[in-house]
Amino acid sequence: MIIVLGDLLADLSLRIESFPVQAGGMQRVSYFELGPGGAANTAIAAARLGLSVGHLGEIGDDRAGRWILDDLRAEGIDVSGVIASAQATTAVAGVIVDAHGEPAYLGFPGRQYLPSLPAEWAERIQKAEALFVDGWVDHTRQADLILEGLQGARTSGVPSFFDPGPGNPALDNAWHAAACRRATVVLATEDEAQRISGRSDPLESAKAILALGPELVVIKRGVAGCFLVRQDEVYLAGGYPVDALDTTGAGDSLDAAVIDGFLRRLPLPALGTLANAVGAAKVQKLGTGRNVPTRDEVRAVLQRFGVDEDRLLRG
Repeated sequence: MIIVLGDLLADLSLRIESFPVQAGGMQRVSYFELGPGGAANTAIAAARLGLSVGHLGEIGDDRAGRWILDDLRAEGIDVSGVIASAQATTAVAGVIVDAHGEPAYLGFPGRQYLPSLPAEWAERIQKAEALFVDGWVDHTRQADLILEGLQGARTSGVPSFFDPGPGNPALDNAWHAAACRRATVVLATEDEAQRISGRSDPLESAKAILALGPELVVIKRGVAGCFLVRQDEVYLAGGYPVDALDTTGAGDSLDAAVIDGFLRRLPLPALGTLANAVGAAKVQKLGTGRNVPTRDEVRAVLQRFGVDEDRLLRG
């Protein structure tokens, strides 16, 4: 089972015609949905690619938390380890997307109380096929919990995947470098890699992160695709030109493809192709959570661009 740890929140997704949204003004919303967001995007995308997935995290015993759990269960994801606390409040992200598919975010951090990684979670991580975590946290103890999870996976020989994300400007994100040292695979945008490495050149920043300890670094480049870097190999995987309705969750969906392909030991060209196809399938859909791409939608992208999907997708 793939374990997804933390960043368990709800996305309130809205689509508007254009920015800015101004006080006193009125814009019609053409799309509205409330459902799982954050790392749950990766969990759902991985499950739809055919992986067995469990999610661990802390939520409030509230409506947003119940919506998240209901939707994750509907996707076949094991949420038996999620802690719903009357003291906690579920985090919610407001995702506002314009007609060009570009999002803006409003974040309600909620409240969480776990002081450290519960023993039950540590045991699940030790027995997992892989661990996925991301770097968006609203409280310092959440960062510590993620580092504990990554260290437990490393000690147990469990491959781990870390997506630093943009980082929280309200916190010191130096812990992202510590997470990279513990992770097997790091997945970052060019800007995120530059922030962690201090290098302006994307390839040099990837190599600097690789020197911290991971086995593979994947740099996500949006419509341009991605490139994948190992100690002895660099591969540039070109993106697929599709009409983008909503880029939200595309990187999270790509992460799921990398987990799937890495565990199946796909060579870098095939891994990059699968990752880009999943990202391209996502941007053609509105919303996040249960609106990440299905396997058939990924298959349609691969077929459209003449790629043999049977060698990339699970049966």
